Amino acid sequence: MRTVLVVLICAFQAFAFCSARPAAPSFVVDYDNNRFLKDGEPFRYIAGSLHYARVPSLYWKDRLMKMKAMGLNAVQTYVPWNFHQPHYSPQMVTRFTSDQDLGKFLDTAQQVGLFVLLRAGPYICGEWENGGFPAWITANTSMKIRTSEPGYLAAVTRWMHTLMPVVKPRLYANGGPIIMVQVENEYGSYPACDHDYIDYLYNLTRELLGNDIVLYSTDGASDRMITCGSSKDLFTTVDFGAGTNPMGPFGVLRKHQAKGPLVNSEFYTGWLDHWGSPHAHVGTDAIVASIKALLDIEEVSLSMYMAEGGTNFAFWNGANAPSYSPQPTSYDYDAPITESGRYHPDKYMAIRNTISSVKNITLPPVPELVPARDYGAVKLSQSLSLPAILEKVKPVNFSQPQPFGAFHQSFGWLLYENMMTISGASDGPLSLTVNGMLHDRTVLLINDVRQGVLKRQDSGSQTVSASMPPGATFKLGMLVENQGRINYGSLMGEIKGFTGTVSSPSATSGKTWAHYSLDLSVKDFTTVFDLPMEPIKAANVSPPAFFHGTFTVDQAADTFVYMPTLGKGQLFINNRNVGRYWPTVGPQKALYVPGVYLLAGENTVMVFELDNAVNASTEVLFKAVPDVGVGSTFEVTSFEKH
Repeated sequence: MRTVLVVLICAFQAFAFCSARPAAPSFVVDYDNNRFLKDGEPFRYIAGSLHYARVPSLYWKDRLMKMKAMGLNAVQTYVPWNFHQPHYSPQMVTRFTSDQDLGKFLDTAQQVGLFVLLRAGPYICGEWENGGFPAWITANTSMKIRTSEPGYLAAVTRWMHTLMPVVKPRLYANGGPIIMVQVENEYGSYPACDHDYIDYLYNLTRELLGNDIVLYSTDGASDRMITCGSSKDLFTTVDFGAGTNPMGPFGVLRKHQAKGPLVNSEFYTGWLDHWGSPHAHVGTDAIVASIKALLDIEEVSLSMYMAEGGTNFAFWNGANAPSYSPQPTSYDYDAPITESGRYHPDKYMAIRNTISSVKNITLPPVPELVPARDYGAVKLSQSLSLPAILEKVKPVNFSQPQPFGAFHQSFGWLLYENMMTISGASDGPLSLTVNGMLHDRTVLLINDVRQGVLKRQDSGSQTVSASMPPGATFKLGMLVENQGRINYGSLMGEIKGFTGTVSSPSATSGKTWAHYSLDLSVKDFTTVFDLPMEPIKAANVSPPAFFHGTFTVDQAADTFVYMPTLGKGQLFINNRNVGRYWPTVGPQKALYVPGVYLLAGENTVMVFELDNAVNASTEVLFKAVPDVGVGSTFEVTSFEKH
């Protein structure tokens, strides 16, 4: 009797222990009831996009807290493949540290109390260089990106096997913040429409992450886009902007996915900019009205694109086509949280108040701003000429000009030099005809003296003022800049550099083209900064050249650099590549420099100026206020990418 009683007591205790254990976290699609279930309870998300690659890691928590205070409960972010594997090597170095520490970003989101919608690629668009593809992928012309071509799939598979070990421990089912993972991105907008490719990505992602995660697609709201971009295995979402009656896009979605919650994965709070065009603006009233209309539909979840846009630091901006249009360094996007983490004058609070009212909740206090400082004018007192730099760069010679990919070069500039000979009398200006591919912008040099600029849209003859006697030789230089690879559409994967010929009725080309790679990678910066600079004494020092100055700050804070007399080039602060400036075409007039890039004490500023001469009085200005082009704006009424 005692034995039976002991067994019954032990069995009861075991049952009580098992029933007391909490159920494993779960996030699923409840198709029958048109909703999500989180841990068995109905759930909707109100998310916003923040791209960790566009914000310094030391500011991630600040930006995420501001998103939460705006009323959001989730963050959506892209994983740019090229941000983590920018350069090819047989060992393939992958960067998951510092600003590239994806795991830290995901952990920070969880600490702040935000769920994560992870857009894992391999393609992301996002107005990001090459749509997130590494340049070494698209330099291989036999590789057909975004298709089931075996070479491309093999590269994607290797990358996913590297990425997903960072992701899987952070899935919601495993105690992390990730509730959904997106497969590819807006694939329905790409002409390939390769269902074998989408199925392969789905199966690969499912194999690497398991069954306890929602895999989803995002596409424009058209039959063709949804048919090509999704599959029966993926939870399908759409995207559209303010001013659209949501029942239109959702009606199209319901034709392809009859049940389940309705999701707008990219509700546009602003729009993208291009160099040479006004700053894009989307009105607050239209945004607030559309958010309210979406939230009034019980089964709707949404993600705002963007909550904060951030910055295309270094060379990370993309470009649109077919009329080549690169994006500026600022990715402010007219979002509710500005590029530098400030609050949009009215958009942030209007969205916060709308969400608070609709959900009938009290939101956390609005976080204080990161300080911004005015450090005044800084003279560019030293210079380093392009020929002085080339003395330290070993040229590679070919009989014909070669593109960037021939040198495993992803970014920056490639200088082509050819020794030409005057074949006849040259009393007037020298006429040169450039034929072939020229991507993207070229500074033309004769004997190291700047003559003018050729854009990628230019073809045909270029006249330069250079008179030389018969039989004289001269050095033709073509400094070609990659202004950003196309990130959207069928023209993605383009080659950068010059592949063509240069001819003249009065001169003949030499048989050898010398190629000087100026990638300006970290190694190259060190080379530039280690070379002795010359004090600026001449009335004008001609570009292209590096110009250098120093300034002292008592306290490091955010600031914005204005270049009132410079033309176009690249800005470096303390050896860090901040980004491209081009105030002569705009809309962006000042570059954002995060306070975490500065040091208490002495700091350095360097520019690689391509267009304008510099003298001993040339200054750059450090101000506490931004200018992304707000003085010249246009109202966005159509959210069509092109």
